[in-house]
Amino acid sequence: MDVMNRLDEKKFRHVDDLLAFISIYDDAARTQAYLELLRAHAHVIENRVCVEAGCGMGLFSAEMAKLGARKVYAVEQNPLMAAVAREQLRQWPQVEVVELAIQEFEPDHEVDVLVHEFYGQFLFDEDLAALGDLRFQPGLVLPDGGALYCSVLPATAYLDDTVTAAALRELQGVLVSGLFAETGDEFQQKALSWQYGQPFAMRQRIDLHGREGDLLAFALEVSHAGHTICRAGECDNWALVWTPRAGDVCEISFIPDEGGHDIEFRWLS
Repeated sequence: MDVMNRLDEKKFRHVDDLLAFISIYDDAARTQAYLELLRAHAHVIENRVCVEAGCGMGLFSAEMAKLGARKVYAVEQNPLMAAVAREQLRQWPQVEVVELAIQEFEPDHEVDVLVHEFYGQFLFDEDLAALGDLRFQPGLVLPDGGALYCSVLPATAYLDDTVTAAALRELQGVLVSGLFAETGDEFQQKALSWQYGQPFAMRQRIDLHGREGDLLAFALEVSHAGHTICRAGECDNWALVWTPRAGDVCEISFIPDEGGHDIEFRWLS
């Protein structure tokens, strides 16, 4: 979905985020995976104080209310989505929509459970870093981990009449989301990882020595307590990311920007 008419920058950003959430909710596998995660922790949610960080339209806030949460703060900084969430959550008196960035939110109660979905397609390119700047300490974060896996593949297995070898050469040094649909590969090499409460490097080198192939692919994995919740390629919300291989070592950096982080990518050898 694209905005066709001209809008001022702030309005465009708010509308663009709203349309993005509509697309996110269309990912039934991602939604079901999160609902199952919440239901598996119903015993922790019932009669407790919960927060949904970046609540969007409030789907998971509503689920926590259904699971018996005593209080739910649905925190959303986008005013358009906060307005939709207020309408969607009206039937749940224990749910309070708070129009703030999660880093600015200071709850009136101790928080037992925080639910979020701040994962970008490249792990850190959305707002996982915000969870390190909270003004409160949640007892449990759902989900609490994630990783970006990579794999080296033969380009010949994926080229077609549209994405030719010549076209692929022109994409050297460019990370392209969704260029190819799938790999059928195991994605065993971990490039980046995140665990709530632990520091993470915003610059990382990836060594591909000994790996054969001229196409590099990346896949996000969302996890909790070491168990996979959802993966790119299985959940449509996160596409696989591709780039032509141009060396044996590459470097990824994440640069803070409004609403997340920009990605810098380069080959070192």
